[in-house]
Amino acid sequence: MALWVKENFKKELVKLQSYKSKCYKEALEEIFLKLDELMESPAGQRRLMELQSQSEGGFGDSGKSFAGCTSTVILVTRTEVICANAGDSRTVLARGGRAKDMSEDHKPDNPGELSRIQRSGGFVEEGRVNGMLALSRALGDFEYKNNSSLPARDQAVSAFPDVRIEPLDPQTQFVLLACDGIWDVKSSQEAVDFLMTKLYRGNFSQRRTL
Repeated sequence: MALWVKENFKKELVKLQSYKSKCYKEALEEIFLKLDELMESPAGQRRLMELQSQSEGGFGDSGKSFAGCTSTVILVTRTEVICANAGDSRTVLARGGRAKDMSEDHKPDNPGELSRIQRSGGFVEEGRVNGMLALSRALGDFEYKNNSSLPARDQAVSAFPDVRIEPLDPQTQFVLLACDGIWDVKSSQEAVDFLMTKLYRGNFSQRRTL
């Protein structure tokens, strides 16, 4: 699933009129939902099957993919850093050595997430959607998106992203995008401190590329 998203995210984003019009917040919200639509198309399912052919599982008896993935992305303009996030990965901006969260970890028991899940007919048990999935927003995971009376963004598991915008100023140092494996063991500030110490060795003027 993640490989399919990697193949298609940028390619489909630049086609959107909202992107061409530089309405980047709207474009990022639109592309997340668009990717879910494309995944469910016959061509999307065929390509997903090709990518998953070497792995076990991922497709139900109907041949439809039931895999999913989180996505946290940034779009950088001359003046702003724009983050769109769906899932429990996290984006953190470092400004003057301080961590600034640019996304929310979408966990099922977060109040806003729990409310949406319950409105869709789902439930949360032991921090998991319907007792199974430990995150509340994702691309794919279509078995949690089957309430035909609701729009895509209001399903138990939603692909609709949060979008946050920060100014790009002289104090902006770097942006860290990482999956939940990092955030299970480090806070945002601890991760920034680690990079400042280990990568930049306390001197951000000596910039390096990961």
